[in-house]
Order: sequence, then structure tokens, then C-alpha cells
Amino acid sequence: MIWKLMILVIFAVGYIWPVTIILRRMGYSPWWALLTVVSPLNMIGLWVLARARWPRVEEKL
Repeated sequence: MIWKLMILVIFAVGYIWPVTIILRRMGYSPWWALLTVVSPLNMIGLWVLARARWPRVEEKL
């Protein structure tokens, strides 16, 4: 049972880590990456990010 939990944690960290890097490059808080773990929330998070203003892109304009 404990090994299943350890595998789950490894996969969650492996999934969240690159998302935090991407969010930092976009200029958003890396805490948004926690939404990617919960299935309905990750779809909502993707829609919010897709429709939001991207601070890093607007800095260059």
C-alpha cells in the first residue's frame, strides 16, 4: 500500500514540476500547477490561462 502512494507522489511531482517552470516563464504563480492534479480543475485552469493576458508577452510590446 505504501509503495502505491510513493509511486503516486513521484508521478505527481514529475507532472507538477514542469508545469511550475512553464507558469514561471509565463509570469504566473507556480501555485497554479496544483490545479493540474485534479482533473476537472485542470480543464478550468487551462481555459483561464488561455483567455488571460500573458504578462511576459505584453512586457515586450
